[in-house]
Amino acid sequence: MTNIVRKILLPFTLLLINSCFVKAHLKKVEIGLTYKPHDEVHIIANKIGPFNNPTETYRFYSLPFCQEHGEDIMVEPRKGALRHRQHLGQSIVGDRRESSPYSVTFNDNVEFRNLCDVHLSPDELKQFKDAIHNSYFFEMYVEDLPMWGSIGDVVNEDILVGEVAGFSKTYLFPHLIFKFGINNDRIVSATVNTDTDRKIDITQTDKEMTVKFTYSVQFFESDLEWKDRLSTYIDNRFLPGKFEIHWLAVINSFVLVLLLTAFLTIILMRVLKNDFSRYMEIEEDTMEEEESGW
Repeated sequence: MTNIVRKILLPFTLLLINSCFVKAHLKKVEIGLTYKPHDEVHIIANKIGPFNNPTETYRFYSLPFCQEHGEDIMVEPRKGALRHRQHLGQSIVGDRRESSPYSVTFNDNVEFRNLCDVHLSPDELKQFKDAIHNSYFFEMYVEDLPMWGSIGDVVNEDILVGEVAGFSKTYLFPHLIFKFGINNDRIVSATVNTDTDRKIDITQTDKEMTVKFTYSVQFFESDLEWKDRLSTYIDNRFLPGKFEIHWLAVINSFVLVLLLTAFLTIILMRVLKNDFSRYMEIEEDTMEEEESGW
């Protein structure tokens, strides 16, 4: 009995110990803030994943992006990859909201700024290349406004064969352009674009490479009211609104479940039949032994 209690309490004990030593998460960024000039604007890095399957997502920093700002800036630099607190609904849909090192202040345009220089090993270059070939996108947030962009692009790729050696080129987009619409000192729209003119060729992944990640920031006046800020996402979706159902996979899974259920039923019936037969023999032997006397 003691061993059973220990087995039950052990997972809860480990969970309690883990919660005591895990680093505290950052507070959730409030929405609907009224900014003053030069107030800090938090850009949240959320997740990455293949465009054709938005339900498959990973941490933004599962790829070797910049985690610290490498240039002197006016405000205190922020570190990336620090987890934000999020509610249950965000966790269920696969959100992994973390801080980013981008330094953005309200209504301050940035024409060009160096974020950091990342020294990429061949394995890290291959990570980026595989992500680009799988059409990975990234998702960021400003308050509750999502922003999407592509990590890179493949040029001259064959539809059937894929990458053609000596002909196809894989490009990484290290420069991001953030655009924020403001109305009454509030942020009502947010987008991020990649600058294809500053793309970097990472076709060859057998040698180390230093990549300079940079960004620009643009603020502009918008007529959009804050209460209608999410209306722009209704008609203009970055991710596909409908997903193709793979009926063959569904049927295959259904048949497999039926077969496993049938096999399990047959095994249980054989075991129960043997047990019943053995119990019946014991009862008959007991009755014969009791019939004694005159």
